Amino acid sequence: MDDYRDDLEHVEKSLREAERERDRLGARIEGLKAERDALRKLAESTGSPVEGMEELTKAEAIVKLLRESDAPMTLGGIAEAMTAAGKLSTRNGVSVYIDGLLKAGRVVRVQRGQYRAA
Repeated sequence: MDDYRDDLEHVEKSLREAERERDRLGARIEGLKAERDALRKLAESTGSPVEGMEELTKAEAIVKLLRESDAPMTLGGIAEAMTAAGKLSTRNGVSVYIDGLLKAGRVVRVQRGQYRAA
């Protein structure tokens, strides 16, 4: 009888771990879909928000990009959009700017790894 209880506890523990992993992956998938949709919209629009960024600082360009995006963006997505606009950027470089923009209240973190303009 104890063997069944031990097995049951083990299976329940494994099930809880698998459900947490499923939830984490579900959130990741939804974030990637939102980023994909935002990037598609930017790529398809003729009046893209990445236009006219040449004269902006990188911080200003990040805020403009996030302000004109319909969905929150990841650091990698921001870097790709910035590079497409002619402002060579990397995920790590954007991270430095995002930290300052967060402190200044110009950008908000909507969830881990997802940002939008304040």
